[in-house]
Amino acid sequence: MSRRNLHAFASPKAATLCALIAVVAIALCTSCDDKSESGYDYFLRDAAAMQAMGLPVYWLGREFNAGGLTFQGPYGVGFGGEVEGGGIFMQYISWLDGTPGEGSNTSLEVTEYSRGAWDLVKDRMTNSLAPGITRRAVSVQGEEAVFILQAAGARPLNEIWHILDRGDVTVVASANSGGPVSPGGPDYSPFINTPDLLIQVMEDLRPYPE
Repeated sequence: MSRRNLHAFASPKAATLCALIAVVAIALCTSCDDKSESGYDYFLRDAAAMQAMGLPVYWLGREFNAGGLTFQGPYGVGFGGEVEGGGIFMQYISWLDGTPGEGSNTSLEVTEYSRGAWDLVKDRMTNSLAPGITRRAVSVQGEEAVFILQAAGARPLNEIWHILDRGDVTVVASANSGGPVSPGGPDYSPFINTPDLLIQVMEDLRPYPE
């Protein structure tokens, strides 16, 4: 992959790289055109590939609400979203002005890793000793998950990850800070404003298709 394998949390260089990735993610996000549904077609393509491997696919449906925003999806990407070793990447997007495909947006990214793919990234995603990282165990659907929060610079919270091991696959949901909506105001991402909101959303994770 991989954009999905770059959570290194390790150095200023890694922090710069993460910032560049965030810019790319925004560009990809705005290319997911809800009107043409091309992004959803990419998800269908990638979900079919996972199922052909004999692996389950988990999703959050076509939309969900969080923090007063409606997130729509799931959207895949035409290229650059491959998961090395087998998996699927998807985005759920909320357009802040209410017009799909236009204006500012915030997103929740969900990446599902096959067992082999997770073995490639597990250590650096879950065992980083970089400053600003905190982690705790949480319960989701009666299963234990790992919740990781990362601070960066002046931001007390810059990115969060929710990691749920389902045996054959591991599902990782992540959200990034988009910066304050206005100086001194809340972040664009409701998950950065209220991190436990991500835990609540993941309670609705379920098999695809329904």
